[in-house]
Order: sequence, then C-alpha cells, then structure tokens
Amino acid sequence: MQRIKFSDSSATDPFYRGLRERAYAALDGVGTDMYFWLKALFFFVTCWGTYALILLGVIRGWGAFGGAIVVALSGLLVGFSVGHDASHRVISRRDWVNKTLHFISFLSVGVDPMLWGLRHIRSHHLYPNVHGSDIDIDKNPLLRLSPDHPWKPIHRYQHFYAPFAYCLALLHSVCWGDWVYLVSREYRWMREGVSPQSLWMSFLLFKFLHIGLMLGLPLVVLPYSSFAIVATYVTAGCFTSLVFIVMLVGTHFFDEASFPAPSSDARLPSSWVRHNLATSCDWNPTSAFARFISGGANCHAAHHLFPKICHAHYGKLVSLISEETERYSIPYHAMSIEDMVRSHFRLLKRLGVPDERSE
Repeated sequence: MQRIKFSDSSATDPFYRGLRERAYAALDGVGTDMYFWLKALFFFVTCWGTYALILLGVIRGWGAFGGAIVVALSGLLVGFSVGHDASHRVISRRDWVNKTLHFISFLSVGVDPMLWGLRHIRSHHLYPNVHGSDIDIDKNPLLRLSPDHPWKPIHRYQHFYAPFAYCLALLHSVCWGDWVYLVSREYRWMREGVSPQSLWMSFLLFKFLHIGLMLGLPLVVLPYSSFAIVATYVTAGCFTSLVFIVMLVGTHFFDEASFPAPSSDARLPSSWVRHNLATSCDWNPTSAFARFISGGANCHAAHHLFPKICHAHYGKLVSLISEETERYSIPYHAMSIEDMVRSHFRLLKRLGVPDERSE
C-alpha cells in the first residue's frame, strides 16, 4: 500500500472540532442500545430460523428456494448491522464479544471476516477512493471505478455489463478473493501484526463452517438433487450480491465523488475529515427504515467521520453533519438511493471514456 499523509490536520479544523463536540454531547453514550440488540436478534432469527425450517422440511419445494433467498439476504443484513460494527470493535468493551459476533455474523455470506476486517480498517477507512491505498478500488479486471485506473476498450460498455459483474461480486470474494488476501505477497502489509497461524486457522474454520452449513448439510439432509441445491446457493448468492452492491457501491463511487491523487511528496490535498466528506455519499440518511436495513451504511459520512460509534446513533449524527457542513459551506453529498444508483452509472459511463489520468 502506498504510504501517504493528509496535508492539513483534522484536529485543528474548527468544523470537525465543533461537529465532534456537538455529536458527543447529543449521544447517550457511544455503545449499543436496546434497538441495536433487538434488530440484531430479528435478523439472526430470520436468517437461521428460516435455515432450520428448510432443513427440517417445514418449508419445501419452491418455498425452500424462496427460503434460501431469505437466509442469504437476512444473513447479509446481519453482516451490515452486526458484523460491520463488530469489525470496528464498537459493540462491546469486551474484545472477545466483538470478535465472536464478527465471526458468526458473516457465516451465511461466506466472506472471511478477519481478512475483510483487516482490509476495511487498515485500508479503506484510512484512504477512501485513493488509488493504490484503498483496496476497495484496486484489482478490478472488469470495471474502471477510478480515473486513476488504466483504461481498456471494454470499459466503454461497463455501464451496461456492470450489473452482471455485481451479481458475482460476493461469490468471487467467497471462492477466490479471500484466498488472494490470505496468501498474496502484495497484501503482506495488510496482514502485519497478525500471526499467519491465526489467519490460516480462522480462514479454514470459517470456510469449513460456511460450506458445511450452506452446502454440506443441505446436500445430505434435503431431498433435492445436487444440481438444485448448488444452483440455489449460486442464485441466492447472486441476488444477495446485487443487493449488497446497490446499497454500498454508490456510497463512494458516484459521479460527484472526489478521487484525490497524492502529490509528489505523498500528500493528499486536504485533511482527513474533509477528504472523507468529499469521497462519501449518503442515501436516504434521514430514513429510519433505510438505517434499519442497511446497518447505517446509508449514513456513510457519519460512519467515516465517527467509525467508533455504533450505527444505532447515526440518526442523531446525520442532522448535525448536515447543519455543520452548511454552516462552514462544505459539500455534503446526500440523495435518494435511486439518485445514488443513477449517479453511480453516470460515473461508470464517464470513466468508460479515456482521459488524461488513465494514461
């Protein structure tokens, strides 16, 4: 990863100082609350309760197929609402609680939680939208998501084929992406400080449990053909992947987003806080339902500015961010989810044409 610095200090920024003071004054603590735990319980029960009903034969035939979609989708929402906060260690003061919830929250999805957490915390949250430093925008052979990515002729059509690629995003991570992050020398910096034994043990145990629960047990217990069960697993994975992408991809990759490039002395042009505002987009941030289903991912600016605060508090933070950015005339990107998706595809279309940064 490219080691870079921000040009200005966020600590001395009057906007950020004022926002932090107002935010912490408005919060009743920075931990979880009853709302968080009830929502977590709801998604857990929906996911694994439906899974049990399928295995017990209570839900059969096409109902079992629909149930598999429910398992995958509610499992994704467990990851959004519980796994994400657990990766930031904000659910509990006891680290073993955060680690346990982090591990089990990703089981139905299949993405290795330890590896995902490492790249999320050590890369994406430090330098969002910075080519060479934010893993989330690197190593994509099909899509050009940044003006700093090399242009290829196929990118002229990426706004047409992107939805098909997005359907395969999660399955790619489960089957191949995690392996690359585990063994590639290119990502040794990401794994620093974590013993290889811990990484391998976590990886093998997690993949064994995921495959065993999502494919192994159904193949042994259910009275359906192997083809039907595998096809259901793939279909549910594709549908869940598309939902995942719709809720998240436009939060950084939208037409108005900034993609700052470091200067020759490895410095970004602004402070950390203003960088995060310039690279983040909120969708339906005042909607309680949107926050409920997305685990606060719709309040993306709040999450990046306050990563150590549980998403249950984002409703209070959104209005403060809006007020303070308006007060200091700082751009704050917020729109409906429909407009965010449209903005994302405008970006894809624009980046499908070569420009000076692609050469």
